[in-house]
Amino acid sequence: MSDKIILGKGMHQSKGNRNLIITLQADARIGQPVTDRDGKYIGEVFDIFGPVGTPYASVKLNPGIDLGKAEGKPVFLGDIPDRKRRRDKKNRRSR
Repeated sequence: MSDKIILGKGMHQSKGNRNLIITLQADARIGQPVTDRDGKYIGEVFDIFGPVGTPYASVKLNPGIDLGKAEGKPVFLGDIPDRKRRRDKKNRRSR
């Protein structure tokens, strides 16, 4: 991805499950990959919550990722993988 799209800025890590909480600056979907400034995959969007005007997102981090102090750090939208078409199975009932 040549042009990085800023997904949002980090606020803090949640205490319970250590997810990164960010303020969203771009449209996001649950399951979208998230990268850091260098393009390294750090996790995926786990949940979107808050008011419609200024939503927040919870990013489930990979186990080996340590962001240090996440406050104010930008996170970027990763490459979205192509959707795979589901193949019809032979034993499916006719519609």
